[in-house]
Formats: sequence, C-alpha cells, structure tokens
Amino acid sequence: MHESVHPDEHYVLVTPDGEMTPGLAPLREIRRHLEDGAGFGEAGFEYLPGPGYPIAIYYFVPYDQDRRNVNTVAGGMFWELSAPVEPEDETAVDPDLRKIRVRGPAAFAIRATQTQGVDEQRQRLQQAHHQAAARLQAKGWLPTPRPRAEQPAPRPGASPRPVEGAATGAGIAEALAAELREHVHFRSLPADRVREYLSRVVSQWAARNGWTPEREAPAERPEDGAHDLLCRHPALPWLVIEIERGNRRATADKLARAAASGHVAIWLRWAGPAPKTVPAGVLLIHLAAVPAARSGDRRAYTLTEQAAAAAAVTIGR
Repeated sequence: MHESVHPDEHYVLVTPDGEMTPGLAPLREIRRHLEDGAGFGEAGFEYLPGPGYPIAIYYFVPYDQDRRNVNTVAGGMFWELSAPVEPEDETAVDPDLRKIRVRGPAAFAIRATQTQGVDEQRQRLQQAHHQAAARLQAKGWLPTPRPRAEQPAPRPGASPRPVEGAATGAGIAEALAAELREHVHFRSLPADRVREYLSRVVSQWAARNGWTPEREAPAERPEDGAHDLLCRHPALPWLVIEIERGNRRATADKLARAAASGHVAIWLRWAGPAPKTVPAGVLLIHLAAVPAARSGDRRAYTLTEQAAAAAAVTIGR
C-alpha cells in the first residue's frame, strides 16, 4: 500500500556547482531533501513540455536575497529543455517563463511515457546539462569552480577504480577506499563542507560503478532516521554508507542493523582516531583528517594527500 501511494521516482540532482547525480526516491522524499535546512521560502515545481510531461523540475526558493547559491546550471537546463522543437510549436513555453531563478540544489524528476523510457529521458537531461554548462561557461555565468583542494584531484594518468572480481562487502569497501586514497584531499574545510564533499565523491564513484545513489535515504526502521547514502544496484548488493567525524554508538548500531539486513554497511569516518571496536558485518574506512585553522566561526579540517593515502579498511568482527 505504501509503495503504491508513494512510488519511487527516478531523478537527477543538480547542485549549484554544476554536479549532477542520479537518484531513486519517492517525490515527497526528494522534496523534503531540498527543503530541509533551506530556511523560509516557497517551492517551485515546473513540468517541461513533451507528450505526457515526462520531466519536471522541483526546486526551493528562499525568501532571503542571498544570491551566492544561485543554481545557474539547473536554470540553464530548464531553458534548454523547454525550448520549442519547431519554431511554430504551440506547446512551447513562453520565452519569459523559460527563465527561472533556481537557488540551491534542484531535482529533475523523470518518468517513462508510451514513447520514451527513463533511460532516454536521462540522456536528454545529460545532454541538457552539457549544453547548459558549456553555454554558461562561455558567457562567464557559471559560478567559479570550487578550489581544487575541495574537488576530487586525480593524479596525472590516474583513472577511476572500478569494482572488480567478486563483489563481496570487503571488496567493495576496498574499491571505495582505493578511490578515496587516490582522489581525496582537502585543506581548511569546515566540517559541513567536508561531509558534503565526501558525499559527492562517494556518490559519483557509486554511480560510475552501476549503483543508483540516494542521499538522506530513509532507513528501514523509522527510529534510525535516514542514511547518509543508500546506493541501489540491480545485481550487486545495496550499499548503506554513513559519513561522520564522530564515533557515535547510534551510527554503529544503525550500520549493524543494515548489515544484518543483507546490505553492505560502510562507515566512512573522516576525522579523529579510528573506533576501537567495529560492529560485526560493518566495514570501516578511516580517513585521518586533523583540525586546522578556523574558517570564520566554524572549525575547519585538513586531510593531506599523505594522510589520505594511508586510509585503511577494517572489517567488523
């Protein structure tokens, strides 16, 4: 009954810095994720033209006037996708209405129609994303990319590390740890931005390897709240990943329950000493970031390349 009332929707999440990540979740959960922590404002929900209206964009516009979080890429994608196929197209969106101001992350929800499937709609979004980013970069409207220290920083000649061989939990965790060792380091980042950065890197890795990542996905038990990342796969085990700097017992217990349910439960601990004990079935990846000079009124952290290269996987017993 629950599934029929609130079915999962395919979507892609576009962040203000231009990253695009696929996901699968009920629409209400997508909306909740966009609205949480966004302050006071109003929601925007626009259908794009096409038979059956197969794509819609959902976004949240705060009432404040801070424009630092303007999502020019999502706005540009809406412009690209709402363009008339033919000059005389009567269903085309009025040019003035094609200009929408999006702030913060935006979700493009996808559904199959009688003429086009989800994969075809996703390809449309990827093409629109490429076109919007290229057009905005050419005009200088795309926000300045984040400093290199905040982005995955592949070394010359490095390539993404796929999951190979038997897809055991330990093998999957080791493949993710190898990706982090190779690509992740940062300097003087506030804790919330470290968490967002790592979540983005892990989501991209999961998507490249065939999983569909969903951030802040509801846990099976309501009392467990949400998982930082839930990654679904049609053939491989699902991944439950928690990203934190602390050593909370509640997190360890939540991951232990996820492992008992048959998921690969990964605890990505990015600061402080590694936990002395790891619950049975849980896989710990430890990154030893250290406190740095404060960033404004927030504590900041640094993870050097040398420290990242020492990231280890511990299997709970």
